[in-house]
Amino acid sequence: MRWHLLFAVPFLLCSISGAKPFPIEGNAADSLRQFYEARHGALAWSGDPKAALHARQALAVLSRAAGDGLDAERYRVFVAGDDQKANDTSLSRAVLAYMRDVSIGQSELGSVDADVALPSRSPPFAAMLDQALSKDRLTEMLESLAPRHPEYLALKAALPDSGDKSDIVAANMERWRWLPPALEPNRIMVNAADSQLELWLDGKPVLTSRVIVGKPSNPTPILRAEGAGLTVNPPWTVPRSIAVKEILPKLKRNRGWLASHDMVLLDGPPGDPQGLHINWRAIPAGTFPYQIRQYPGPRNPLGQIKLELPNRFDVYLHDTSDRIAFGRSERHLSHGCVRVEQILPLASYALAADLSAMQKITDAIARNETTFIPLQKRLPVYFLYWTAVAAPEGGLKYHSDIYGRDRRMIAAMRAGRLRVAAIDPPCMKG
Repeated sequence: MRWHLLFAVPFLLCSISGAKPFPIEGNAADSLRQFYEARHGALAWSGDPKAALHARQALAVLSRAAGDGLDAERYRVFVAGDDQKANDTSLSRAVLAYMRDVSIGQSELGSVDADVALPSRSPPFAAMLDQALSKDRLTEMLESLAPRHPEYLALKAALPDSGDKSDIVAANMERWRWLPPALEPNRIMVNAADSQLELWLDGKPVLTSRVIVGKPSNPTPILRAEGAGLTVNPPWTVPRSIAVKEILPKLKRNRGWLASHDMVLLDGPPGDPQGLHINWRAIPAGTFPYQIRQYPGPRNPLGQIKLELPNRFDVYLHDTSDRIAFGRSERHLSHGCVRVEQILPLASYALAADLSAMQKITDAIARNETTFIPLQKRLPVYFLYWTAVAAPEGGLKYHSDIYGRDRRMIAAMRAGRLRVAAIDPPCMKG
């Protein structure tokens, strides 16, 4: 019996006449191999009525992939006449690809932007599929894989009515799949798209704050870091890129610029920490040899409080000496770090889970000394990018794609569809 008749979901089935299914590589290929190794090579989807039922259930779930913003073409099952082994492998391939895509995201989309550093996950998809088949819980297992975050569910509910913004909604749904299935009850969430921060304690939002995030040329990355402690009255070690692009030109015009801005060279000439005797005009930007640090004080751009967040991008949360910009509607102004309007209450919550630590922090500020106060428990901080979010009155609210992340992801999603179309022969419509 032909597969497209047996399974009764014909639009997911194509005959093979020189065509190939969507490429399966890396971890997905490993899952396919592991799945059949666990079964000692036994077929999964044919040979008896229960296997045929499982096949129909699998195809039914795959047919609804678009409801999660996925491209159903990725899960098209290619049949090869009466070659049961090839047909079985084709369906297994599609199911495993769907499991991965809907639960942790598509690997090719996660690599569109280089500045993404979220914890990776590698669920045992092969074992999960084999167990679901053995316990007759296939549909339940497959439908449990998509994120259950309320924000994701709101996007999913709005997807059928999003019209020309459907790709934007799908891109945001994809980024939700990159996050853990359950977020920590105590956490900080920064949305770089709308320049807002939320602090959650015991699973509830307790503080919101306007923030200033990276400008388009210096985007705030997507990452998870952990707050380790507070630095009160922090010095600012100037990133080399800022020293070269912004400070060196000023020094070429005025060699006393460092002294007038409370800055020193950490590795300057002996006896000249402020570079007053350096011929700055002779120093090319490409070989800038010094590290610059600014003392704590009213001119320091870190302000009075910095939340230390060890990460490879050297991005952190901090106060600012210029608070006027918090009143702007457009707050993509920094070099990538995040300035927090409500930094003092945020710091108190981070230390004590309430506002009781505010006096301790203000006393440390008043001493005018750089002080490090460790957190009793590390606090997860997520820097994210949501351009479509649930609106309080219902429906979705959209934010500008200031960094172009949606644009690049949507282009990659469409390129994937074109690759499938290029290898897809006429389907057997039944």
